[in-house]
Amino acid sequence: MEQIKNNILDYLKDNSFMERGSVLGDNDSLTQNGIMDSIGLLELIDYICETYSIEIPEEMLTPENFDSLEGITNLISRLAK
Repeated sequence: MEQIKNNILDYLKDNSFMERGSVLGDNDSLTQNGIMDSIGLLELIDYICETYSIEIPEEMLTPENFDSLEGITNLISRLAK
């Protein structure tokens, strides 16, 4: 799971959602910290689906699954099995 979290962090930094030297806690809100907006979320979902070869069911598109590194990592871990 640590690798998934690091991949998501690298994606956010490589695509200018956050500064390269920034630190983000596992449970920090991506929206409240100004890192993610609705367009960015769509791009992140595309990245996750392509990178991990998964489909994300519509009912799983919730703030709990996409507003923190922990939520995103847990979602990918569940779907990639």
